[in-house]
Amino acid sequence: MGLGVRRFARHLIYRYEPLWFRQLRMFLVLPRYPGTKLTLKRVANCYRNRWEMRHLSTELQSYPLKLTVEPINTCNLSCPACFTGDGQTSRPRKTMPMDFYQGLLDEAGDYLWQIEFCNWGEPLLNKQIATMIRAATDRGIGTLVSTNFSFPFDERRAEDLVRSGLTVLGVSIDGTKQETYEQYRVGGNLETVLANCRKIRDAKRRLGLRTPHVTWIFHVFPHNVYDVATARTMAPELDMELVVEKGWVVGEEWERNGFFKFRDRVKPFPCLFLWNQTVVNSDGGVSPCCGTFYREDDMGTMALEPSANGALSLREVWNGERFRQARRMYQTRGPAPAEDHVCYNCPATIVWHQWQQHLARGEDPEAFETDVTPNDSFNYFWQRRPPGAAPPRRRLTIGTR
Repeated sequence: MGLGVRRFARHLIYRYEPLWFRQLRMFLVLPRYPGTKLTLKRVANCYRNRWEMRHLSTELQSYPLKLTVEPINTCNLSCPACFTGDGQTSRPRKTMPMDFYQGLLDEAGDYLWQIEFCNWGEPLLNKQIATMIRAATDRGIGTLVSTNFSFPFDERRAEDLVRSGLTVLGVSIDGTKQETYEQYRVGGNLETVLANCRKIRDAKRRLGLRTPHVTWIFHVFPHNVYDVATARTMAPELDMELVVEKGWVVGEEWERNGFFKFRDRVKPFPCLFLWNQTVVNSDGGVSPCCGTFYREDDMGTMALEPSANGALSLREVWNGERFRQARRMYQTRGPAPAEDHVCYNCPATIVWHQWQQHLARGEDPEAFETDVTPNDSFNYFWQRRPPGAAPPRRRLTIGTR
């Protein structure tokens, strides 16, 4: 059966299968996190997590399946649509202590399917990153790192990273010429990035290893559209998979109905960060999702020193009042909490309630549409300033430098 026929058959099955059967199938199919070792604990926790999410439980017995860990919250570039690149400050600039990270693994490592080592900082600036990845690999956890790779990186460090067992390495390269690349990656050097990618390629070949799978993440903006074709020819030579996705911009989305699309679509679905995954920052703060930046929006804080008085575990924060408040918002819109909760006006929460109203009117589930896009979601977090947070230092528009 040809590829086109199989795709058409899958389309027909998806379009006409009963909704209950589709939901059952989605519930039973295990998540696809490359590099993860299947264990009874992981599988049981996964199904318990899905059951609790399906019933919009506010207090969870399950652990998250995915953890976003911030190894270091500093960066060497000044990307304009990034809080760190914009010069914002919210937390002390610091590296996550290894003892604290090891404690996270001891508590939740048996249940995790993936650890993503990146958030608002440049993870490879943490000199212990390979050790952190190896600790996760040894527990059978899939790992992912996203880097700008625009800094000195020698062959020894390349081999250390490859030997760590890292599953996926994403490299953000938004152009094939320095003049287009640097419009977003402000302060970056394209030749340095490409040279570092070659070092990873060569290290994999020397060591005879297939991982990490290296992806070239190309964020498309109006100024670099014509570089995409060149990137397609360059990526194979570097042993990289090219992934092209529309880039976020501050303000109005460029070509809202154009050819290029965002990696994810906004869909009416309970927020994964409230049930399925969570973010732990280098200072121990647990964020509600990867879109938030400010410490004032944290759901709770784990003490960096386990012996500290009143130190909270991940589970205690995971089931703390602020997480439970956010989960209750998916049961009923209700009035806003007394404090300014970041999740209340989040586009994910709003779209969920639009979906519920759509179903309550007896309308066709397949006919639901929303005009909210990932760029709108990004701008919600970008424009939001919790009480006590500083205003942005500048508001660069892509292409105006």
